[in-house]
Amino acid sequence: MSINARISELIKAFKDSESGFAKRLGVSSSVMFNIVNPKGRMSYPSGPVLEKILSLELMGKKVSAEWLMRGDGEMLQSTAAFNGPEDALKYLADTIEDLKANSTKK
Repeated sequence: MSINARISELIKAFKDSESGFAKRLGVSSSVMFNIVNPKGRMSYPSGPVLEKILSLELMGKKVSAEWLMRGDGEMLQSTAAFNGPEDALKYLADTIEDLKANSTKK
Protein backbone atom coordinates (compact mmCIF):
# COMPACT_ATOMS: atom_id res chain seq x y z
CA MET A 1 0.00 0.00 0.00
CA SER A 2 1.37 3.43 -0.93
CA ILE A 3 1.66 6.35 1.44
CA ASN A 4 -1.17 7.97 -0.51
CA ALA A 5 -3.42 4.99 0.24
CA ARG A 6 -2.41 5.08 3.91
CA ILE A 7 -3.37 8.75 4.10
CA SER A 8 -6.72 7.81 2.53
CA GLU A 9 -7.11 5.24 5.31
CA LEU A 10 -6.41 7.96 7.88
CA ILE A 11 -9.10 10.16 6.33
CA LYS A 12 -11.57 7.28 6.76
CA ALA A 13 -10.40 6.61 10.33
CA PHE A 14 -10.99 10.25 11.23
CA LYS A 15 -14.38 10.07 9.47
CA ASP A 16 -13.43 13.08 7.35
CA SER A 17 -13.79 14.01 3.71
CA GLU A 18 -10.68 15.06 1.77
CA SER A 19 -11.52 18.71 2.38
CA GLY A 20 -12.36 18.08 6.05
CA PHE A 21 -9.03 16.34 6.58
CA ALA A 22 -7.26 19.20 4.80
CA LYS A 23 -8.91 21.67 7.21
CA ARG A 24 -7.90 19.46 10.15
CA LEU A 25 -4.27 19.69 8.94
CA GLY A 26 -4.44 23.35 8.02
CA VAL A 27 -3.64 22.77 4.35
CA SER A 28 -5.62 23.59 1.22
CA SER A 29 -8.14 21.16 -0.20
CA SER A 30 -6.14 21.04 -3.45
CA VAL A 31 -3.07 19.80 -1.56
CA MET A 32 -5.06 16.90 -0.11
CA PHE A 33 -6.78 16.25 -3.46
CA ASN A 34 -3.38 15.91 -5.15
CA ILE A 35 -2.17 13.49 -2.47
CA VAL A 36 -5.11 11.09 -2.20
CA ASN A 37 -7.54 11.50 -5.07
CA PRO A 38 -6.93 9.25 -8.12
CA LYS A 39 -8.04 12.18 -10.31
CA GLY A 40 -5.26 14.29 -8.78
CA ARG A 41 -1.49 13.92 -9.15
CA MET A 42 -1.14 11.32 -6.37
CA SER A 43 1.88 13.33 -5.28
CA TYR A 44 4.03 12.45 -2.29
CA PRO A 45 3.13 14.56 0.76
CA SER A 46 5.57 17.29 1.70
CA GLY A 47 7.53 17.28 4.96
CA PRO A 48 5.26 19.89 6.58
CA VAL A 49 2.16 17.85 5.65
CA LEU A 50 3.75 14.68 7.07
CA GLU A 51 4.64 16.55 10.26
CA LYS A 52 1.03 17.73 10.64
CA ILE A 53 -0.29 14.21 10.05
CA LEU A 54 2.08 12.79 12.67
CA SER A 55 0.84 15.30 15.23
CA LEU A 56 -2.78 14.10 14.90
CA GLU A 57 -4.44 12.16 17.69
CA LEU A 58 -7.38 9.79 17.48
CA MET A 59 -8.81 8.12 20.56
CA GLY A 60 -5.79 9.24 22.60
CA LYS A 61 -3.28 7.75 20.15
CA LYS A 62 -0.96 9.38 17.62
CA VAL A 63 -0.44 8.38 14.01
CA SER A 64 2.48 5.97 13.78
CA ALA A 65 5.37 7.26 11.66
CA GLU A 66 6.41 3.66 10.95
CA TRP A 67 2.96 2.89 9.59
CA LEU A 68 2.64 6.15 7.67
CA MET A 69 6.06 5.95 6.00
CA ARG A 70 6.52 2.19 5.55
CA GLY A 71 3.15 0.58 6.17
CA ASP A 72 4.62 -1.39 9.09
CA GLY A 73 2.78 -1.89 12.36
CA GLU A 74 -0.45 -0.29 13.46
CA MET A 75 -1.93 2.97 12.21
CA LEU A 76 -2.08 4.44 15.71
CA GLN A 77 0.32 4.22 18.64
CA SER A 78 0.38 5.35 22.24
CA THR A 79 1.01 9.06 22.65
CA ALA A 80 3.89 8.30 25.00
CA ALA A 81 6.16 7.69 21.99
CA PHE A 82 6.40 11.43 21.12
CA ASN A 83 6.69 14.33 23.51
CA GLY A 84 5.80 16.96 20.93
CA PRO A 85 6.15 17.84 17.26
CA GLU A 86 9.95 17.98 17.53
CA ASP A 87 10.07 14.31 18.59
CA ALA A 88 7.70 13.34 15.78
CA LEU A 89 9.79 15.25 13.23
CA LYS A 90 13.02 13.69 14.51
CA TYR A 91 11.47 10.22 14.30
CA LEU A 92 10.28 10.97 10.75
CA ALA A 93 13.78 12.15 9.74
CA ASP A 94 15.35 9.04 11.30
CA THR A 95 12.85 6.81 9.49
CA ILE A 96 13.63 8.50 6.16
CA GLU A 97 17.37 8.01 6.74
CA ASP A 98 16.77 4.32 7.56
CA LEU A 99 14.77 3.92 4.34
CA LYS A 100 17.55 5.55 2.31
CA ALA A 101 20.20 3.35 3.95
CA ASN A 102 18.18 0.17 3.37
CA SER A 103 17.40 1.04 -0.26
CA THR A 104 21.12 1.40 -1.10
CA LYS A 105 21.87 -2.04 0.39
CA LYS A 106 19.62 -3.84 -2.14
